Formats: sequence, C-alpha cells, structure tokens
Amino acid sequence: MEIKLDQSSLPADQQHIRFQIVLQELYGIWHEGIYIADEDIFKVSDEVWYDLWSEIVRWEPINREIGPY
Repeated sequence: MEIKLDQSSLPADQQHIRFQIVLQELYGIWHEGIYIADEDIFKVSDEVWYDLWSEIVRWEPINREIGPY
C-alpha cells in the first residue's frame, strides 16, 4: 500500500514548527525548527534535521512569522 501525504496539510516553507520524531514520541519529547519544503525536512540547525517521510510523527505550527530564525 502506498501512503501519500496531503500536501495542503504540510507547513508552509520556512514556517516555524514544533514536532515529534518516531523514536522519542513515547517519551513526549518535542523539537523546534523550520520546515524546508524543497528538501522535505524539519530543520533544527545546520547539523540537525529530520526527514519528513521517515522520522516525523506529528507537527504543529509555532506562533512566529515565516522565515529563518
């Protein structure tokens, strides 16, 4: 079975978000970063990022303007 994301449910490019990853979901650990649309990643820093397709369990917007932080 193929799973397809509804593109309209994704954050806007460069939107600030908080999110959980698969391995830390049960511990209630959240991360903050920005969504990079052309790479489908949630970026925390230049060295730390998570793949939307394999690592992200849930996300929600942070009440900040769109753009780098």
